[in-house]
Amino acid sequence: MKLLYYFPFSLFLVLASSVNGDDLSLLSDTKKNILHYEYENIDAEHQKLRNDWLSPINLNGSYSTNKSAQGDYHNTLGSVSASLSQDIFRSGGITYQIEYADAKQQTRNIQLKQTIASLNGQIFNTLLNLKKNNYQLEQSNLRLKNKEIEIFIKHQLYDAGKVDITELNNALMGKSSELKTRSSLRYVIAQEHLELSKYSDLDPDTLSLPTFSLIEKDSYLKDQFDLAYNRAQSQTLARLYDVTKTKYLPSLALNTTVGYQNYDAHELPTDYRGNYYTAGLSLNIPLSYNASSTIQESRSAYLKENASTADKSRQIEAIYKQSLELIASYNDVIAITHQNLTLYNDLIQATQAGVNAGVKTGYDLQTLKNTKSIEELEIKINEINIQIELAKLHFSLNTSKDIR
Repeated sequence: MKLLYYFPFSLFLVLASSVNGDDLSLLSDTKKNILHYEYENIDAEHQKLRNDWLSPINLNGSYSTNKSAQGDYHNTLGSVSASLSQDIFRSGGITYQIEYADAKQQTRNIQLKQTIASLNGQIFNTLLNLKKNNYQLEQSNLRLKNKEIEIFIKHQLYDAGKVDITELNNALMGKSSELKTRSSLRYVIAQEHLELSKYSDLDPDTLSLPTFSLIEKDSYLKDQFDLAYNRAQSQTLARLYDVTKTKYLPSLALNTTVGYQNYDAHELPTDYRGNYYTAGLSLNIPLSYNASSTIQESRSAYLKENASTADKSRQIEAIYKQSLELIASYNDVIAITHQNLTLYNDLIQATQAGVNAGVKTGYDLQTLKNTKSIEELEIKINEINIQIELAKLHFSLNTSKDIR
């Protein structure tokens, strides 16, 4: 995917790196801490699962004293030992256990990267909407200027008896409606600032946004987060299925014990002290009534996830096509607005000539200029709408391999 950048401010490096969905640069310190601990949790779980086939070494120590009821003698026994019962063959289950741990770590890493990308996506979406709402506020201010001109003209005509009160009232109501729109936009802008503060400590007024370009369909379907997660989850369940099967197959374990004993008979010459050890092999062939159903349950979960991946691919492709249609509609609006601007340029030129000749008023000219500016802002707004849609596609992609 190709991205174009323009950064006139000092935060070039921050934003350039944060275009990668799973970068942490824009996030607040509290968010970074949460994500850092989540990564540590993933890493710890991976190590635990990877070493799950290793048995613990059991350390034992004891001391006892006995007194005989049949004679006047007693003895003491002290002992320390270490024992281990370790599987050395599980019909392939050891390898499958390690592969399962690696697959599950990959799945959880994708989930974590998707979470980070989603947060970055919300930040960029908020920044883009802030920019759009500010343009809309500019439009509202220009419309209010036109409303003021309209009210002034209607008032003059009403005083001259050339229009009835309805037209003047409509003009006044139009201004009132636009004032409410401006008030709503100011509230929305304030809310966007608050929304941004949930995820980032950066000041949006100091940031310049990158320009996203369209992602090719094949790249999108290859790297889309939901699909990447489904594929990874399918691999995880496949490995878990393998692990489940081997639990009901023969296994071979090495059993060892090493220790030291100190026996003191006190009144009898039977003391002994010294090292001892045992070693042996044990073969385990599990027979379980639930083996078949447990294996089938694991297999079904794996096959269901495979089917879900294919279904998810269809949904993601449909979402991509929907975005293309929406972008096309925004481009249509931009094209139509450009045509309108050509007409406004002609009207402004003709009206300017009329003003110079004294047959047109300056109010007509100012109204046309304000309306032209409104249309120019409409182009900028729809360009931002396109960027919002492209950013949504971008931040739904797994664009990097390492979350550290």
